[in-house]
Amino acid sequence: MKFIFTFIVVVIGCLLAIQGSINTHLTTFLKHPLQGALVNFLVGSVCLIGLNLIFKTQIPDFDHIKTAPSYLFIGGMLGAIFVSSTIFFIPRIGVTTVLAASIVGQLIAASVIDHFGFFGIAVQPINPTRIIGIIMLLSGVFFIQK
Repeated sequence: MKFIFTFIVVVIGCLLAIQGSINTHLTTFLKHPLQGALVNFLVGSVCLIGLNLIFKTQIPDFDHIKTAPSYLFIGGMLGAIFVSSTIFFIPRIGVTTVLAASIVGQLIAASVIDHFGFFGIAVQPINPTRIIGIIMLLSGVFFIQK
């Protein structure tokens, strides 16, 4: 089952490359990369509303929402930064470099989150093989740029 889940995530990773490329191309019809990101999130919001209707989920209860720590609401902002930055950087350094560099950044942050168990994540200590893997991916970014 773990292999199937990993394969699905690889496919989703492919979708990120397609998304970044499409958003960048969309921006050529607009006046600014932030407009492309805005359209991206508007379309995404419509899709999520549709999925919530299809799966008949309930509207979140405001009383439950306000009990969550405020820092948990920055996820949307972080998504907006990621989408906007890919639109900005893809035409300058290419899809492969943007995604490879962002994956290295994700792995560095993920390793810190895992190591300390931030956000309620089960602790997965940083070990030499993880560090070597990240260094190898970082060197991959270097070779991709060459």
